[in-house]
Amino acid sequence: MAAPTISDYFVCVGAQKASTSWFLQALGRHPEIFTTPVKEIHYFDHVRGLTAHLDARRRRSRFRKYLQRLATDLPRFSAYRAQWAWYRAYRQDPIDDAWYARLFEHRSGRLMAGEATPEYAILGEEGFRHIKRLAPDALVLFVMRNPVTQAWSQFLHFEHKRDVRGVQGGLAGAVQFWESDYSARFRDYGGTIDGLLHVFGDTRTKFLFYEDMHADRAGALAGVAEFLGARREPAWLNDLGQATNISSPRGVPAELRAYLVDRLRPVVREVEERLGRVPRSWRDSL
Repeated sequence: MAAPTISDYFVCVGAQKASTSWFLQALGRHPEIFTTPVKEIHYFDHVRGLTAHLDARRRRSRFRKYLQRLATDLPRFSAYRAQWAWYRAYRQDPIDDAWYARLFEHRSGRLMAGEATPEYAILGEEGFRHIKRLAPDALVLFVMRNPVTQAWSQFLHFEHKRDVRGVQGGLAGAVQFWESDYSARFRDYGGTIDGLLHVFGDTRTKFLFYEDMHADRAGALAGVAEFLGARREPAWLNDLGQATNISSPRGVPAELRAYLVDRLRPVVREVEERLGRVPRSWRDSL
């Protein structure tokens, strides 16, 4: 049997807490771009043993929630009914390359299909090569956020979910969380940039900054649509939606900011060296 392949495919690989939820929802409203009904598929981090987001229990739970929406949200019944084949494929076993490829077959006739999973930023070069084997012509997006505010937002997100991977809550646990391998790998922007360029090349990789994106959301999305080969669609940019999955607005305490600035200053320098610039707010925060 021939190895499965995915054509006309894109993937957003992060970073965590960089508006990828809003970003994917906005892209999915473009008439030529299909985005998966489940935002974060987690396939490549799952098969590498980095997470367990695709275990049978979690997939069953998402399928039940879909059925509940199908049965109760009558104004959107037709939209949910159109997702039936996709959710059936998502619910099936085994979890392998063929399973993942099937998720992009049911794209409602749209030109491009893709997903966004922040954990893909920590796959490393071997994980990126897995993506390329499965989708040889993949287009890749990498959204970066000021590493200081990203680190704080990431901690608040996990603290709120009470899922800080064995780390105590509160400010005393923040440093311990940031020192963990799991948290730190999300801020290895330089390593992620190098790996993506080495595997996919600069013509098939687009780097975005969270701060630039929200300073001009319409312009950022138009640029991404062009990168994906989708036609210009001015009306699409009239409804960009609201940010989703937002962490607590609590600011970074002064004593923790000093720690983060000291530890993350090299990250800013690495990105600027590789890409030629960073948003001004990145440098101002240091």
